[in-house]
Amino acid sequence: MARPRDPDLDARILHATRELIDSHGAADLTIDAVAARVGVTRPTIYRRWATRAELLFAAQSNASVSVEFTDTGSLRGDLCAAVSHLANVMSGSDRSVAAAQFGRMITDATFAERVWSQRWSPDREAVHQLWVRAVQRHEVGPDTDGTAVIDDLVAICLFRIYLAHHTLDQADIEAVVDRVLEGVLARRGQP
Repeated sequence: MARPRDPDLDARILHATRELIDSHGAADLTIDAVAARVGVTRPTIYRRWATRAELLFAAQSNASVSVEFTDTGSLRGDLCAAVSHLANVMSGSDRSVAAAQFGRMITDATFAERVWSQRWSPDREAVHQLWVRAVQRHEVGPDTDGTAVIDDLVAICLFRIYLAHHTLDQADIEAVVDRVLEGVLARRGQP
């Protein structure tokens, strides 16, 4: 007869994973170390998360806190604040975790969908509210796809920070936002 499943085990595994990341870094995290910390076997963890990347994603998603962006009074100010937050998060993140997650997303559509639905879509929706406010203030027209503009800004950050290993300071962030907004505002005939 099988033992009943421990309802707290998933939470204990995720907690142990976060503790090990905090103390040793994500690059050095192993499934063996997590299993030892929790007092379970490797198969126990692999039954819940098929790969290390999935475990790291679950631990990060479980620990993430949504950010509320204050209204600066302008789309430019709102986007600069959002991009600044994103750049800080990306610059402070463990690149080995990002690499494992992006690699898995590229090769596994199911995992990619899970990341989109659990992590990126809620973040994307929160940032999209900045665009909604800008439409309400008549800074941009409702015909422009604000989600696409925000995706463009995120893509620039991914490329510049993760792939080119640049640090974005406030002047860089303002320049990126200005270049993107220049195209958006030009469509409406605004200076």
